[in-house]
Amino acid sequence: MHENDRHRVILSAVQDRSLVTVIDLCTLTGASEATVRRDINTLDEQKRLR
Repeated sequence: MHENDRHRVILSAVQDRSLVTVIDLCTLTGASEATVRRDINTLDEQKRLR
C-alpha cells in the first residue's frame, strides 16, 4: 500500500474508533510496525493526527 493510502486508512481508523493500536493499523494497512509508527509521526508533524 502506498504511503498516501496508508495515511488515509490510519486517519479513517482513528476517526471511527476511540482506541486504535499500532497492531490494528498494521493489520489494516499490511505495513510493518516501523512503517506505521513512521506514518503516525508524519501525520502528527503535519498536524493531521491528534
